[in-house]
Amino acid sequence: MLSIVIPVYNEQENIAPLLEALKSYTPADTEYLLVDDGSTDDTLKAILLFSGRDSNVKCISLSRNFGQQNALMAGLHYAKGDVIIIMDSDLQHPPALIPEMLRKINEGYDIVQTRRTGTQRIGVIKRISTYLFYKFINSVSDIRIETNAADFKAFTRKVLDNILKFEERDLFLRGVFSWVGFSTTTIDFEAPPRKYGTTKYSLGKMMILGLRGVTSFSLKPLRIAFLAGIIISLLAFCMGIYYFFVYFRGHTVPGWMSLMTAVLFLGGVQLLAIGLLGEYVAGLVTESKKRPLYLIKDTINIK
Repeated sequence: MLSIVIPVYNEQENIAPLLEALKSYTPADTEYLLVDDGSTDDTLKAILLFSGRDSNVKCISLSRNFGQQNALMAGLHYAKGDVIIIMDSDLQHPPALIPEMLRKINEGYDIVQTRRTGTQRIGVIKRISTYLFYKFINSVSDIRIETNAADFKAFTRKVLDNILKFEERDLFLRGVFSWVGFSTTTIDFEAPPRKYGTTKYSLGKMMILGLRGVTSFSLKPLRIAFLAGIIISLLAFCMGIYYFFVYFRGHTVPGWMSLMTAVLFLGGVQLLAIGLLGEYVAGLVTESKKRPLYLIKDTINIK
């Protein structure tokens, strides 16, 4: 059995063409699990039109907008398939790739990821922000995220069972799929332009996602702060010695040496202390709250 998990948020125009396209490329017993992430338009009504006449079209309606990553996890918790596919609802993840993804799974791969080679009619700012996103996250993260990787993946139940063991509240699923390992292959595709609606991933959200990825899978930023504290402290010490000799040679303004030394030294010590404290605190703050990833308002065709 195949389960397709799709988070949706204000995508009322895309529901009908998406489901019609999916039915053309998937087996008859496929489970279509849409997660309505607190949409404020008629997305839920559009889903109900299909779920009323097809029990394979299922829906989880969340109580509010929890974000794409949390909505995906909600769908993964309810997916029943032996093979699971996750994808976006804007038709920029071509359903026509699904047969090839399933063939790769049948060849023995556990994860089939997809990679954009380009996106038709994408803006320059979006291209630059996407490029910087992957450069940044791969430069500071302990795991490598495939450049231009999409949240359009097929994977086996074995992979899903291991992903569901994660209890993190600050989710970054692209990093999770890289972290768990398993045999993986990649399919390249060119994303078509969005026909309806607007993208929900602004530059700001991309930056937040990148920060989430870095803090979830790396302590490098904290170690950089720690290293910066050491370097600045050493520089302050060396400059203090230099200013000491310059002062007695009469080439400085009275008070300037002590002020500069104090500012640089204290700044270095503060960064050093923050870096050390951050090593202990960063991993505890989010998890200590133990808030649920999502809250369900209603379910449709789910038993």
